[in-house]
This record gives sequence, C-alpha cells and structure tokens, in this order.
Amino acid sequence: MRLLASRVASVLVAVCVAACVAGPAPSGTRPGPAATPSPAASPGATVPAPSASTTAAPSIVALADPARIAGWSGDLDRIVPGIASLHPDPFRATSETTMTAAVDALRARIATATDDELMTGVQRIVALVSAAGRDGHTGVFVWGTGTYHTHTLPLRLWVFPTRVTVVAALPPYEALVGRTVTAVDGQPIADVAATLDPLIPRDNTETVTLLLPRFLLTTEILHGAGIVRDTAAVRLTLDGGDQVTVEAIPTVDYNAWATPYGLHVPIRPDVPWLARSEEPMWFAADGDTLAIQYNRVTRLRPTELKALTTALADPAITRVIVDIRHNYGGETFGYQVVADALVQVAPRLAGGLFLETGRNTFSAASLFAANLTSRATVTVVGEPMGGSPGLYGNTKDVELPFSGIALTIATGYYEGDPGDTRTELPVDLAAVLTVDAWAAGQDVARAAIEGLR
Repeated sequence: MRLLASRVASVLVAVCVAACVAGPAPSGTRPGPAATPSPAASPGATVPAPSASTTAAPSIVALADPARIAGWSGDLDRIVPGIASLHPDPFRATSETTMTAAVDALRARIATATDDELMTGVQRIVALVSAAGRDGHTGVFVWGTGTYHTHTLPLRLWVFPTRVTVVAALPPYEALVGRTVTAVDGQPIADVAATLDPLIPRDNTETVTLLLPRFLLTTEILHGAGIVRDTAAVRLTLDGGDQVTVEAIPTVDYNAWATPYGLHVPIRPDVPWLARSEEPMWFAADGDTLAIQYNRVTRLRPTELKALTTALADPAITRVIVDIRHNYGGETFGYQVVADALVQVAPRLAGGLFLETGRNTFSAASLFAANLTSRATVTVVGEPMGGSPGLYGNTKDVELPFSGIALTIATGYYEGDPGDTRTELPVDLAAVLTVDAWAAGQDVARAAIEGLR
C-alpha cells in the first residue's frame, strides 16, 4: 500500500521518457536516525545473528536453517505489537488486520528469502503506518539505528526536478560529481524510485523526495528490493550512457563523512546559503533586510534571544527573510520564542516577512512554519516542506533482537497550529533548485524574493 505516486517517481518517469534513458521532544528528530550504526552483533542468545549480505547468494539449506527461521519469526512477531505499544494511532492509515496479514506473508518467505529481502519486507510493513502521511518519523532507517550491518555507495545524491545527480563523492569517484544517474544495475532510475517508494515513510511526498537518496545508496536495501545482486559494488549508468561500477563502503564510514543524516545539499564555503548550514542559527542585516538562517530548533540562550530581538527591533529593518531550508527539527517547542519574536515585529515590516522552505524542513521546523504562518502574514518561498504542519513524532525504538533491525516509532502527535491536519504547507512563491543553479552556486529562493522588489 502506498500514497499517490511520489513526485520523485513521477518526475523521473517523465525524464526517462524524454531522455530515453529522493528529553526534548524529538518530534524534532529527523527523518532518519542520528546514531551511527554499530557493527552487527549477535542479536540473540540462542540463535545466530543473520550474516551481512555478500555477493554470493546463501544456499537454500542456509536459508532454511531452523535456528534462522525461528529467529526471524520471533522478530516478525514483535512488529505489530511493538508499533501498537508506542504509537498513539498505529492503524490510522492501515488496519491491524492488513498489517498482520503482511507480517504473516513475510513469515511464509523466511525459508526462501535472503536476510536483505526480509529486512526490506520489514521496512515495507512499518511504512504502512505512514501511508496516509504526517508520520515520516515512523520507519526503519537501517543506515542509522539498530545493528543490521549495511554498506553505502560513497556518493551523495540530490533529487533535482528532472534528474538524480551526484553532488559529492569520496575518492576515487570525485569525477562523478555533477553527473546524473539514469540507471542502477541496468534498471531505469524511475523504476528504481518506484520500487523503493513503498519502503519509505512519509509526512508527504516531499519526505519521499528527501529520503530517497539514502535508500538508493544503501546497498542492502537495493539488494533486498531486488534492484541489485551485489551489495559490494553497484553498476551505475550516467548521463550520456557512461557506466561505472561503484564499490560500497561500510555505512559507519559513510556516516563519518556525510554525517548520519546525510540528506542535505553539501556545504559550500563559497555559497552563502550553503556555507553555514550546520550552525543552529545565524543572522545578518543588509540595508533594510534582516536575513535569518534558522538551521536547528534548539532552545536559545538568553543572550542569543536578546541578540535576535534587538536585531528585529532595529527601525531600519523593514524586511525579514527566515531561511529554514536546512532545518530538520530539534526540540519540539524550542521554536516558540523565535516564532513569538517574529510575530511581534511582523506588523511593522513594510517590506514583508518571508519564509524559505524546502524538503529538509521537517519535524519541529515544520511545526515552526505552521505556527508562524498561522499567526502572521508570511510569504512562503522555495520548495514544499518535507514535514507536515501537524505530525507524529517523539520516537522510540523497538529492537528486533535476532536481525538487529530497529523500528523507529513515533509516540506522540504535535501541531504547530492546533487543528491543522494538512500534510503540506502551501508555497506562495515557488523557487525550485535546479542542477544548473546548484552548479552555479545560485540561491533560487533568495533570487525569487529579490525579484519582487
């Protein structure tokens, strides 16, 4: 079961046709865990841990090993009860009967399915919880939690409007930066995106666009979904028909490079909107404009709040631009003082109050956006948020002891604006980052705002 086809899949289908060839309340947690995965450890006291996938398919005898069958069966038994024990409305999108039937169908495959096939089967079942949206925190993020050992292609990808492009790479693949991936092991990228879609949790379709790159790069996911046969190396087809075989690295090493999140446009010191994206907040005045880049929802120290309110109170400031395109959340209600300060000053801003959003605007940041836009006149600029105005969050994990898979489950429901049950916050002025604008270091959202003058 899935939502309407994601924007990623629909866009990429069009491309392929045209060219012939995504404490403090962690409602603020990001869509994909923060912890670096540890190496696979024996998850059960009486049964052996499943081995990491290799290029050689396990024998039928190994797959049918009674201890393995018992271990996986015990893990599957924990899925639906584990979700139900934590989630405030676990069967809102998919009935308990349907989810239990999906577990039973997966259990029937244990003796013939590889560990990776069973792992992606678990991903598919848990993603049913979010099938109606507003629940992108609930999922199976094997690149960050649990002890299911994975590997990742040493690339960073970004889903542009008409292509999936390499935006960073580790040696020896630096020459791939700027190249578009058109196929994975011979399968068109649109087909690959469609295959992965039902494994991906979501608040809305932009969450799928956001998360798709991590699913595309994790080779055990590709293997389990039937996209590749080899988790050690994957053949990519690039624009122009070139092919390259990329060797995977342990995900722990990938996360040390790209961070466990790894879903941002990479930092570029020479590009202002990308240069300081890891700082929680910074702001600067330029003439009549105060530009605020709000990158994490944290509780401001008194001195930080004072500096912000002082800058906002400057009578020379008649326009404020708040950039939350890099903000994937933090402390659930840590945004309140920032929203309050902006609401207070908004009526006197003759030049307007602008909010720049994008797919990385998630969790507590999307609650901030909903709260601010409900209380002040705001022009939303950029791309739609990956988070919903109201969402399920504050996650806890359910560990599956044999496989080492962790189910990340939302435990609460939060709204930035009470009663707002939309999955998306509308954008007033669309400004979509294209591959050409990215390559040139252009800030398309800021340019759109300046174009209004």
